[in-house]
Amino acid sequence: MTDVYPAECRLTPSARVGSSSIQGAGLFATARIDQGDEVMRFGGQLIDDRTLASLTPPYSSLTVEAGLHLLLDPAHPVRYGNHSCDPNLWHADATTAIARRDIDRGEELTIDYATHTGIEAWSMTCLCGSPLCRGTVTGDDWRLPRLREAYGDHWSPPLLHRIRTSG
Repeated sequence: MTDVYPAECRLTPSARVGSSSIQGAGLFATARIDQGDEVMRFGGQLIDDRTLASLTPPYSSLTVEAGLHLLLDPAHPVRYGNHSCDPNLWHADATTAIARRDIDRGEELTIDYATHTGIEAWSMTCLCGSPLCRGTVTGDDWRLPRLREAYGDHWSPPLLHRIRTSG
């Protein structure tokens, strides 16, 4: 049975939108954020695979269950959360992103999109600039042993299920 997912996004008061070297605008810490602190809660409209496939980019979404996605409010600042192949945020559950490590004031807040993208055919060119940059991020990156080890259980639930059942 489908859980109830939040309709609205939340962002810590310790973050603001600013100019990003990764991609246009991004989210930045305005104060120190401690490891484990909740940074954002994703919310939006629950849609299925077919509806997601019919959308024209740009849009922001995340997979919350097999075949179900949250389409994020395009007016909410959480949409400015950029991808990094060495992110400082990761999933606590399907809709909550927490600090992966202590984050200093001024740092850009990033998450690895592969941890919540359940469409295996999806891909994007990565511009994160990290030494760990994969160059291309895909919906199939959950299969990468390095990422499985680095992120442990910090994937969206349907991807964590894939990891656990794939061996």
